[in-house]
Amino acid sequence: MDPLPQEVDDYIRESIDHTLGLPVSAQTLELKLRCSEAAKRRLRDQYTVLLAKLKEKDQALNRSRAEACMNAQALRKFVEENQRLAAECAHLVSQCNKLEKECSLYDHDREALMDFGNEADQRAKEAEFRVEELEDELGELWEELKFYKE
Repeated sequence: MDPLPQEVDDYIRESIDHTLGLPVSAQTLELKLRCSEAAKRRLRDQYTVLLAKLKEKDQALNRSRAEACMNAQALRKFVEENQRLAAECAHLVSQCNKLEKECSLYDHDREALMDFGNEADQRAKEAEFRVEELEDELGELWEELKFYKE
């Protein structure tokens, strides 16, 4: 096993002496002070880094909250618009049903009028035929009347 460097060996020996309450050299105390200050510096650096990360995470959290708020507002507007459109759609369906009924009534009336028109045409033809018959009969009666007058 390799022997420890003299500085390390001295440090360990004097640390043991200090723990036992024996006097320690100024050099060892200075070394401990430097180590303590270095450790303090490292802790301060770690604190600074951690504080910067904490601020960064806090900003990200604030951005996420703001985005969530904007998304909630957009969602509320979407729901309101969707409800408005659903109401308008229901109104249009109602109007469509009403117009379909009117169209059905119109078709029914049109068919009735066409039937009436066809019936009127048929009656007109029958009337014309009857007129021709009556005119022929009248002509015959005039002929007969002329025959008796003579």
